[in-house]
Amino acid sequence: MSSISKNIIKQALDLSPVATLIVDLQSEPQSVQYANQAFEALSGYDAGELVGRPWSRLTDSDETTSPGQRTVQLHCHARHGAAEELQFELYPLYDRPGSARYWVATEKQDSADEESGDPERESMLSFLREARARMRHADGRDNTTGVLNRRAFDDLMHRDWALARREQRSLAVIVFQVDCFAAYRDVFDRHAADACLRKVANVITGNLRRAGDLTACYSEDRFAVLFGLGDSRQALERAEIISERVRELALHHPRSVLGRFVTVSYGVASATPETLHNKPDLIAMAEADLLDCLNNRRSEQSVG
Repeated sequence: MSSISKNIIKQALDLSPVATLIVDLQSEPQSVQYANQAFEALSGYDAGELVGRPWSRLTDSDETTSPGQRTVQLHCHARHGAAEELQFELYPLYDRPGSARYWVATEKQDSADEESGDPERESMLSFLREARARMRHADGRDNTTGVLNRRAFDDLMHRDWALARREQRSLAVIVFQVDCFAAYRDVFDRHAADACLRKVANVITGNLRRAGDLTACYSEDRFAVLFGLGDSRQALERAEIISERVRELALHHPRSVLGRFVTVSYGVASATPETLHNKPDLIAMAEADLLDCLNNRRSEQSVG
């Protein structure tokens, strides 16, 4: 039997109804490396907030988790209807005999719930996901990715546009598009497609340098990034880095016309408010540059 790829295993974990975390035991400090959708729904955290987060911040302890420890109480985010605490069981994962490399932490189940299939818990999970989605929309967050939604992005861009006009400085925008995303969704289904978008969003937000830089899910397969300080050269450099990091995720895409893995194309625009009539023109310029990028890449692919 052929070995299962890491990408397939990640998709399976994303779809699991059991809240699951993976913790790197050998990092300093011990830190979260992965969180699935069920954990997000129960805990109130976004995966982007958790990855790289010190394990001790979730357990409210300065001590590292010992190899012999088998259960732990995790403190949850006080938002989106999350529980205050969750109890998790810990299982070691080994990269070589006798040396635990990771913990996989799964929500502890009562034996009665396990035997019955726990429909009450499934109903609670569904309720929490729906409530969290409504709360995210109310506070300007995209339900799928956790980054800003288009409405909130436009509102904040309006604010930054006015500030840039007053301070006589430039603004830069990048628009990213996940290549052949509809084909990816057709192959792997909506849940896997949502997981793909979350991973891309995490790459984008994780590679921005300034706290004031904004990221939004601008449409189904597009993300917009606003740089409050920077020109087109700086934005282009950042876009190239993000594009490479997305490729390095190695998310298999069997129907992409641009390669074996999920990739993003991007368009960049920069201007001072004095040179444009209004802020939507800057987005339109970035989208026009994105279209040129897409056409060029497809032309190169057809020639190759």
